[in-house]
Amino acid sequence: MGDPADLAAILSSWAPPVLTLVAALIALALMLRFAIPRDRKRPVRGKVLLRALLPARIVRSASGRADIAWFLFGVLFSASALGWALWSSEWFAGHILQGLHALFGSPAPIAVPAWVAGTVMTLALFVSYEFAYWLNHSLSHRVGWMWEFHKVHHTAESLTPLTNFRVHPIDTILFFNMAAASAGIAMALVHFAFGRVGGGFLIHGTNGLTFLATILFSYLQHSHLWISLPGRAGRWLLSPAHHQIHHSVEERHHDRNFGSTLAIFDRLFGTLHLPAAKRERLRFGVDGIAYDPHGPAGALLMPFADAARRIAQDLDTAKRGGASPDRPLQSLRENA
Repeated sequence: MGDPADLAAILSSWAPPVLTLVAALIALALMLRFAIPRDRKRPVRGKVLLRALLPARIVRSASGRADIAWFLFGVLFSASALGWALWSSEWFAGHILQGLHALFGSPAPIAVPAWVAGTVMTLALFVSYEFAYWLNHSLSHRVGWMWEFHKVHHTAESLTPLTNFRVHPIDTILFFNMAAASAGIAMALVHFAFGRVGGGFLIHGTNGLTFLATILFSYLQHSHLWISLPGRAGRWLLSPAHHQIHHSVEERHHDRNFGSTLAIFDRLFGTLHLPAAKRERLRFGVDGIAYDPHGPAGALLMPFADAARRIAQDLDTAKRGGASPDRPLQSLRENA
């Protein structure tokens, strides 16, 4: 047997690429499973499979072409946008930890193996990310000026994995800051509870659970395939069908399924809508937009004008002593 330190180093080196490959293969297998009809007896040719996974009608549509453009833009923007967060999770964690030490003193380190503390930190950061995603997503649907930036994502009239990149830069920056705050709180609480500083398990520099969940769920969620978890599993995990319902223009689907991977916060706050096992006929997009939402000006510039209009309306209402109505997504979608 080799030295434990050597074995740990080998595992740390090989685990990230192996886990990444496994997660990607599982996601692909799920897509293939639902792209091929169960009763099909003839072998499936490559062209047929490609058309099932990425139909030409979607790729050639204005919405589909916009998704491709957003993907290319996102590849360039996302890396730089990470630095646009005003505060990092470490900044939040440091200040919160200082406050905890000032209030309660410095606890003695708990005598547990490093992997136990690492596992707790990994779980805590994953849950904190899920909560930040739910909270940011919910606010983006309920706060008028935030919706004007977030609606760019909802203007997609067809869903593909590339729709995941159809996000306005302001929407991205707002989420990064909220996620940093949530992660910082989780880090500080775990550090204080164990009485020592330690990180969770990482894959390519990202929390391991969040990274794997992104591959398995986030990109699949914008698939056009109806992959449903309707039963007990659907009360814990958000399937692509859950997210298709979230994008639906039907009133009964408004303000539902805000989460990323876990359904627990949608359950807690009453925003969960379970999909049916059989595919539902849904229409996607945002009604009432007076300009082309798929073009560069409509997608990148007009949200600033729309957000300014929302803010001006709210200020005018406040000046007149009125109260802004507590209205759901449908009212925001009208874009009057």
